Amino acid sequence: MIIDMSSLAALTYPKKSHRKTVILPRYSESLAEFFGIMMGDGGINNPWQANITLNSIKDASYARYVQELISKLFSITPALIVSKTKDALRIHINSISIVEFLVQNGLVRGDKLKGGLRIPEWILHNKDYKIFCVRGLVDTDGCVFIHTHTVAKKKYRNIGLTFSSRSLELISQVAGVFEEFGIIPHISKRGWDIYLYKQAAVEQYLRIFGTSNERIISVYEDWKRGRAVEGARLESV
Repeated sequence: MIIDMSSLAALTYPKKSHRKTVILPRYSESLAEFFGIMMGDGGINNPWQANITLNSIKDASYARYVQELISKLFSITPALIVSKTKDALRIHINSISIVEFLVQNGLVRGDKLKGGLRIPEWILHNKDYKIFCVRGLVDTDGCVFIHTHTVAKKKYRNIGLTFSSRSLELISQVAGVFEEFGIIPHISKRGWDIYLYKQAAVEQYLRIFGTSNERIISVYEDWKRGRAVEGARLESV
């Protein structure tokens, strides 16, 4: 839907931004993924701007994907600012109307934990939206990792996945979505982390939820290449 706010006689924050004609999207898989990204690495700290902070090195290609996703959803070009002192970049969405839209549809303004970080109801009521929202969450606040252990003097490289949040409610919601799709999650004792330790669980996650972050798929592909090399060695013995 399109909202033209330019005809309003007065603005709440006239010095910060004159409202422009903006496009506010309907509910969709893409919007659900964007909400997951915002719940993970995003923030709304004032009435006219939303932002997403990513690693400027590890998430460089993902940042471009997020920029394109925002452009597709809202028909705007978000600003991207790279830190000169840290390995970080920030994507800015400058629009009072978009910020209001995000808050009205379930995102938290200010401190996300104090505000009650959780998956919005409109996402929870749709199977496909849940998939894409969790993808956005894991792509930002999760990772795929390789862990090794030794049995009978032989080393094994196993694949795992983790998602972390200080919101116990969000952890419970994500674990519930995993279970809904037949994936058994393991929650850490402190309750801030979800782990998938088995190869089958990680592969099932990637098959069902997928990823838009090259960082995640590259670790998985690296693990697969390692297994292929190890298998070739065993066959040659």
